This record gives sequence, structure tokens and C-alpha cells, in this order.
Amino acid sequence: MGSRLDNQIDPALVKQAMALIRSAQHIALLAHEHPDGDCIGSALGMAFMLREPGKTCRVVCADPPPGNLSFLPGVAEVQQTLGAEQFDLVIALDAGELPRFGSIYTRHRDFLDHAVILNIDHHISNGGCGQVNIIDERASATAELLVLFQQQAGLPMNREAALCLLAGIITDTSSFQFTNTTPRTLEVAALLMRHGVIPETVVQPVYRTRPLAQVRLQALVIDNAQTACAGRLIWSHATDETLRSVGATPDMDDNLSGVLRDIEGVQVAAFFKNYGNPAETRLSLRCAAPYNAAEFCQRYGGGGHARAAGAKIDLPINEAMALVVNDLQRVMDGA
Repeated sequence: MGSRLDNQIDPALVKQAMALIRSAQHIALLAHEHPDGDCIGSALGMAFMLREPGKTCRVVCADPPPGNLSFLPGVAEVQQTLGAEQFDLVIALDAGELPRFGSIYTRHRDFLDHAVILNIDHHISNGGCGQVNIIDERASATAELLVLFQQQAGLPMNREAALCLLAGIITDTSSFQFTNTTPRTLEVAALLMRHGVIPETVVQPVYRTRPLAQVRLQALVIDNAQTACAGRLIWSHATDETLRSVGATPDMDDNLSGVLRDIEGVQVAAFFKNYGNPAETRLSLRCAAPYNAAEFCQRYGGGGHARAAGAKIDLPINEAMALVVNDLQRVMDGA
């Protein structure tokens, strides 16, 4: 087992990353805005690993973690500011561009533009925002990559870290259902389970327990869905008014593009949302082969994975939907 997880990362990169970590005492761990289970689980898991050798760590995210992650140890300590910016090292997780960290970047831009940064991520679109960048698009989740790093670097692993990292893997693979699940992913999950954690702890709150308002939101989004390309393309949307009509909150729209993608015959599913700022629309895209979600979202300055990606579009939602849907139809019609 151990040998299968050894030397998965370039040893020179591991050495460089550990040099940064050893020379730092106060470390900020950044999770990207609009957090998911992987970025929050990765940041918390890394913090637990680094605290054991005596590092002082602060986990920071522009937005509070969603309620379905409240079971994660340490999640209540996630902060929305870097405070006095007194950090020797910043570890940027699950994103490769500093603007992806949202208001944390805009409020602390001067500090972050000059900070020592270790960037660890698994997105194929990551160009690297650190002095050291560990990027592996073969990893199902940043959490998987962190376990590989932990194995090579000899960092400690306790039960709290294992649970956070397992949550990252389970949420980014949809309980090992997505095609990004590899034999290595399962080996990493098995290693984490040997530290006393079980998938049920993650699966129950994330996938099985739903507030009624969230179920109603899902039903409304499906009811509003439109299709094209003989049903191979589907899209829907949500706005502040959509949320108000069912009593939902913004964090309840998780994986709605995935729900649309699961409809029979669908190859490409797009979910558009517009909350708060009427001039800004967020796109979540899910694709089946041969379509590539990351390549498509890069047209709009976004990115992600071949099967799942996203982008922020500086247009009102109706204009953004018209633009993207027309582009998608041209791609799917082979134009």
C-alpha cells in the first residue's frame, strides 16, 4: 500500500514546499470563495497536519462554509479575513489564481501579491500562483493530492485531518461515482479510513440530509429547465427571487448542474445563478465525453475539469444565458 502512494509528486517540489513550511511559523491556509467540500476539507486537513509540529495556522475563506459541512472538525474556526496579515507563508488550496479567493484577495491584495505562497491544486486550468506550485490534474481532489504530499513529506496525520481530507475526496468524486475516481483515489481513501474515519460520516450530511427548502429549490430549477440539441443540452437558473420563493439560501444550490446532468439523454448541463449583483452571473457546467467543460469555461475566464467546470460572467443572467447557450449549441452542433 505505502509504495503505491510514494513518489507520486516530483520529489524536488516536495522538498521545496517543505523548505517553505519549515521556515514558517504563522501560516494562512486559503480556501476559494463559494467554498465546497474539497477546498474547506483540504484547508482544515492541512491545518491539522501542520499544527502537530507546532505551526500556528489560520484557515481563511471569503465565504462561510455551507451548512452541510458543519460536521467537519475545526469548521467553526474558519475566518473571513487575514486580519493583521502577520503570516510567514500562505498555502493557497484548490485554485491557482489569487482572484479565485474572492474578497480575501481584494481586501488583502497588496499582502498576497507579495506573500510567500505554496499553491496546491488539482485543476487542469491552474497556472500556479505560488513560488512553489504542486499541481496534479490526475488527482480526483486537492485533498487526494494533500495525502500524497503528506506521505512523501512525512507530515503527521491524525483522525481530524483524515476526516477533513476524506470529505474533500468524497465531495469532489460524488461518493466515488465520477470518472475522476481512480485506483489511487480509492487507495488514498483507504489510508484515511485506517485513521478511524468512515465515509458515512461525510455522506449522510452531504448527500442524504436535505432541508425542505433545498428540495423545493431543486424542484423549481428542474421545472424551469430548458433543452436544446434534441435533449442533449439542458440549462436552468436561479436568482435571488428564486431563493425567496422557496425560502432557500445561496448555499443550497450545490450540485444543481449535476442534478441536471443526471437527466436521461443529457450530455451537457449548465446552471446559471445570479445573487446580489445583477451584473454578475456564475456558470456551473457539467459535461459527458466528448465535451470538455474546462475548455469551454476558459472562454469566459473560468476553468475546472473536463467533466465539471465553472466561470464568472460579467453580464446580467439573461444575457449570460443567451451567450453561453448559443455557444454551447454551436459546439454541440459541430459548428
